[in-house]
Amino acid sequence: MTTLGQLVLSGIFIGAIYALMSIGLTLIFGVLRIVNFAHGEFLMLGMYGAWAMTRLLGLNPYLAMIAVVPAMFLFGGLVYRLIVSPALDKPHLVVVFATMGLSIFMQNAALMLMSADLFDIPPVFGHAVTIGPLYFKAELVVGFVITVICTLVLQWALKSTYLGKAIRATVQDREAAMLMGIPVPRIFLITFAGGSALVGLAACVMMPLFSVFPTVGLNFVLIAFVIVVLGGMGSISGALIGGICVGIVQSLSSYYVAPAFGQMFFFILFLLVMIFRPNGLLGQKGAADIGIAD
Repeated sequence: MTTLGQLVLSGIFIGAIYALMSIGLTLIFGVLRIVNFAHGEFLMLGMYGAWAMTRLLGLNPYLAMIAVVPAMFLFGGLVYRLIVSPALDKPHLVVVFATMGLSIFMQNAALMLMSADLFDIPPVFGHAVTIGPLYFKAELVVGFVITVICTLVLQWALKSTYLGKAIRATVQDREAAMLMGIPVPRIFLITFAGGSALVGLAACVMMPLFSVFPTVGLNFVLIAFVIVVLGGMGSISGALIGGICVGIVQSLSSYYVAPAFGQMFFFILFLLVMIFRPNGLLGQKGAADIGIAD
């Protein structure tokens, strides 16, 4: 029983970190209704930034958030201006291919600049967190807490602040929002840049737990897509629940079957949800047209 509890709690913690990586993708889809296929490479860039701040400046990755998150916000804004914005009024496949092209470019640029070597950092904390007979890496617990706080703050901001209300109004009816004086293009820019900043936050949380290399984004972007669809397209709280489900399934299957089959089992879970609840766990019908569901 102790082993099962250890596996389930470990899955919850790592799944929450996966969810943090996916929230930015959910936010962008929920507002702009596009899928950023370079999402994994944004994560890779953020992880390299966290590594550089740690190795070159001596900061721990949590302090590196102070620089990495604003830098990713600016990078996301630049990508939106140069690549995404010109393609928004074109057929949907234009955005798909544009972001896929950016993904390939970023992978190869990282390969040229950083080589194919794996870079990592030592553990931030020298001790584990103990809960009764269970013990966990302190970095996992910190990541879980950051994810929960980020999810709650983001949901509060969308429901209570002027910017959040403007975003929700834009999602509900762009033309009516523009008639009411809401600068819809600026809302799109802020949303895409904000989603990129969230990826930078996730990168700093993940850096003490994973190595970074040019194609690391490919390892995580499929998980992010599964979490977004599993939780419900456009649902921020659904992304958190979807991430936790994926983490638990991966943890249990890796222990009881084999680590190599971890991804297979959460893809089976994904297929089952799509068969019996195609809108996702917390999604709603027509999410592709509705946008943010929270």
